Amino acid sequence: MSHAGLWQQLVDRWERGAVPRISANGQWIEGAALAERVERGAGWLVDRGVGPGDRVVLQLPRSPLFLEIFLAALSIGAVPVPVNARASAHELAFISADCSPVLTVLPAQVVVLDTLLATAIAPRVRSPSEDDPACILYTSGTTGRPKGAVLRHRNLVAGIRALHDAWGWSAADVLVHALPLDHVHGLFVAQLGALWAGATTLFLPRFDPDAVWDAMESGGTIFMGVPTFYHRLLASGRTPDTRSARLFTSGSAPLPASVLMAFERRFGHRILERYGMTEVGITLSNPLRGERRPGSIGLPLPGVGARITGPEGATLPDGAVGELRIRGDTVFAGYFGRPEATAAALRDGEMCTGDLGFRDRDGYFVLCGRASEVILVGGLNVYPQEIETVILQDPAVLEAAAVGIPHPDLGEVPAAAVVPRAGATPPTEAALQALVREQLSAFKVPRRIRLVEALPRNAMGKVVRNEVRRLLAPIQVRPARSDEAPAIADRNVSMARETEGLALDPITALRGASAVFERDVGAHYWIAEAEGRVAGQLMITVEWSDWRNAPVWWIQSVYVEPDQRGAGVFRALYDEVLRRAEQSGAAGVRLYVDRSNLAAIRIYSKLGMDGDHYQVFELFPPR
Repeated sequence: MSHAGLWQQLVDRWERGAVPRISANGQWIEGAALAERVERGAGWLVDRGVGPGDRVVLQLPRSPLFLEIFLAALSIGAVPVPVNARASAHELAFISADCSPVLTVLPAQVVVLDTLLATAIAPRVRSPSEDDPACILYTSGTTGRPKGAVLRHRNLVAGIRALHDAWGWSAADVLVHALPLDHVHGLFVAQLGALWAGATTLFLPRFDPDAVWDAMESGGTIFMGVPTFYHRLLASGRTPDTRSARLFTSGSAPLPASVLMAFERRFGHRILERYGMTEVGITLSNPLRGERRPGSIGLPLPGVGARITGPEGATLPDGAVGELRIRGDTVFAGYFGRPEATAAALRDGEMCTGDLGFRDRDGYFVLCGRASEVILVGGLNVYPQEIETVILQDPAVLEAAAVGIPHPDLGEVPAAAVVPRAGATPPTEAALQALVREQLSAFKVPRRIRLVEALPRNAMGKVVRNEVRRLLAPIQVRPARSDEAPAIADRNVSMARETEGLALDPITALRGASAVFERDVGAHYWIAEAEGRVAGQLMITVEWSDWRNAPVWWIQSVYVEPDQRGAGVFRALYDEVLRRAEQSGAAGVRLYVDRSNLAAIRIYSKLGMDGDHYQVFELFPPR
């Protein structure tokens, strides 16, 4: 096994015949031409005083040029620091102050660089080893202040190798590439995966549903996206010929089971879900061949150790919810200049991810929520503290709390609750949004800002963000409609799989859900919505009670979408059912969950039920 850096290992593979091709803006870049441009880029960097270990900030538009300069920096042992092309001057200044780059490459240099890479002569330079730092990617993890995650060449190579084998990459593959290049998903998982395999990349200038479908119909075999992409592909109205496609993957944010099932029904492909984070790359994945379980992040990749731990780090039994920890060659070196943060994240060689989940009896992992409060906007991280810091610059603001609220397309969007300072003229929503827009990227601007008298806090004085989220995104409960039977059935399938590991037949589930609407079977479904998107469902049956001489409503099942758990969805469903039952003249509402039955309580907890709602019987006063 080679101990050289990533660039040298790529070149070695290409010399053995796995030669990649990239199509962008109507032009093709073959493997040899790409290698020459990378070597010339290395010479350009050396001429500007860049050497091994030096940081190079890259804020370039999404294009092959970004990739070439990134690889050029890798080839000479420098450490590229990718920055989103839409990052504000304020954000760029923070990163620059934190990592002290020798060079910053900005969008204004694109034309000059493109010309230089076609003509410059490259000097010979020392190739780094696999143990040298390869790049720094900024992420906040579980705190609001961004930290630079240092990834070694070994980490990148291990991640690329594991996915190459797990996903069956080959030189015959054609990647349809619409992801950004400044984070793990688009750069390492997609683009470097294609280069390692010697595959072809069809590089799209931006995500556009029609452009994606055109590329897939022209021979695309692999498409990687975030949930927002799949929402928009479903909404495009097209049903293209995807016979050449072999793999659709989703990551960077949870993919709703309803989207996965709808995509499969319409296009004939089941999206492959996987798990990763900046600090460890992609470490778990549903199998290429075998069962891909909706709502599950799959199984550990070869060479990866994954376990669910309790507060003290002990491994928990299957089914128990705890923190996901990762071990293996993909685990990063630490946070740049942050020894305390590194020590908190890395314990005994394991990455403490801050994500909560459980492992089922078949070894599949399921996430229940994020310990981190990071807001995921179309797969892009937004850190609440960044938004709060800017809002607090307004002298009329006393306190602020930013959270993510559900969005039907982007998954989440930022929102904020603001407490005005006493005696000051309260700020307007538009003024605060403009303030944030001046300093942060557009996707970080809160879509909704609500003025409140006080922020909800717990007994320790800490802001309760779930309550803030409820303030900003009130949950609406309504009776289900007959046209929603397929979606209800999808959630029932997910519920059976998640709670009991049962492979409920989708057709049987659909027949059962449809029967509730087609025949008078004494059953009803209730739907909870947040920001125009279904957040959960509850089923009740109505039965006559002789000893009460009145009907009784029984709660038969509850399901809350994974990204909505802990946001009060079950409480809203429960309260609405109580209200409706009492209005109907029922004697009460019954939910038969014995408080001593820990297994049953654990199942309901997974589904999003609040811990204080295990009522055995809710009796209404006699009328």
